[in-house]
Amino acid sequence: MRRWHFYVMGLIALVFGALSLAEYVMVSYGLIAGWLEFYPPEQILWLKAIPDWVHGVWALHATLALLGALCLLAHVRSAVWMLGISFILLFVLAVWAVFFADPTMIALVGGGWLPWVTLGLVLLLSFLIYLYSRQEKQVGEVL
Repeated sequence: MRRWHFYVMGLIALVFGALSLAEYVMVSYGLIAGWLEFYPPEQILWLKAIPDWVHGVWALHATLALLGALCLLAHVRSAVWMLGISFILLFVLAVWAVFFADPTMIALVGGGWLPWVTLGLVLLLSFLIYLYSRQEKQVGEVL
């Protein structure tokens, strides 16, 4: 019998991956729905103007986050590298958005501590999902 935390973490990873991919698809196709309705117009314009390479990195991150979560729930070993690469890509996106974008994401939302905390928590969640999948591979839960 599987341990209960495996399904809890699998569900958290699945929701994280699905939300990541949903946001990418909505932004890419210009669908202002769901939580994007609460974004200020300047932020929507900023998201529409991101470079093509950022779109590619974002798409790959979101796809690997969702596929990695599905593989984790299916006990497939490739979940580990998918979730690890997904975290690295998310980190690249965060570094670009905070330091190299024009304007930066922090300046766009008006600064303060909230965007830093939010970004940190999202990165932490992605990293913890990766660490969990790696641990499950080591104990034999992910084959």
